[in-house]
Amino acid sequence: MNQDQLFLFYEKLYFQELDRREKLSARLNVPLAVMVATVGFLSFMLNNAPTELSSVAHCFFWALFLFACGASVAGAWFFKSSWFGHTDKLLPTANATEAYRQQLIDLYQNYEEEAQLVEDGLKKYLYDYYKEFSSVNTVNNDARAYHLYLATYAITVAVLFAFVTFIPYFFIKHEGAQNDKPYATATTASSSEKREGGRSQSPSTTNTSSATKPLR
Repeated sequence: MNQDQLFLFYEKLYFQELDRREKLSARLNVPLAVMVATVGFLSFMLNNAPTELSSVAHCFFWALFLFACGASVAGAWFFKSSWFGHTDKLLPTANATEAYRQQLIDLYQNYEEEAQLVEDGLKKYLYDYYKEFSSVNTVNNDARAYHLYLATYAITVAVLFAFVTFIPYFFIKHEGAQNDKPYATATTASSSEKREGGRSQSPSTTNTSSATKPLR
């Protein structure tokens, strides 16, 4: 490849990496939404979680819950590494490029091949930027893609553990509901007995009052 072909190649590579960066940034939306939903689901189970380890279901729940939390933390860390921490290189502004071109004109104004020298100097100026900045942006985008892959993998594991955690959680809540049913039945029966006792006492009180009422 000659110099002109390399210039076109580096120019294409530079803009390709900029487009790749935008696509990678757009792909972060789905893992973010899934991660927020998973954290919300884990928070819901934590608010109603058992505080003791009195059964096998309790032990399984806390073990799976901790695995899900660990995977969520790892996913959040890789997500942050994919989103932040990369500094991309951009071409100088049009004013900066024009200022450099003017410097070249002032430098070669006394040469016979002034126009050709200015054109070559400006092309080399852009060539160096395309070559350097496309290389930096490629490394950054490779790091973004790698951390995005790890974030997606960790969040997927967190989702699986969260759903599996719900199985012992369901049995624990069902067991708690069964234990609360006899207490509720006993409480209802006691209240009914009190009401019946009050009703049975009311007629006798009325009869006593009628019996002791003096005759006119």
